[in-house]
Amino acid sequence: MNDIAFWVLIALMRGVMISSIANNRNKQLKKDITHIKHTLDIIAKQVGVPDFINEELKEKLVILISEGEKIKAIKEYRIATG
Repeated sequence: MNDIAFWVLIALMRGVMISSIANNRNKQLKKDITHIKHTLDIIAKQVGVPDFINEELKEKLVILISEGEKIKAIKEYRIATG
């Protein structure tokens, strides 16, 4: 019985290690994406790419999302941005 408990413990420890590694990679990817978005925003401003979301649309999207109408908000955004 001790052998089974030992191997179960080893399997659980490996599972925790794998989960921890995956979580760390996920955090790093999120940081990378945030950095890329920031860089892209800077480049877009320098090149003069227009912002498709005006204040009116932004307010409408915020209202739809706060009301739980995420699908409608996405549809409105797609219609506005092409």
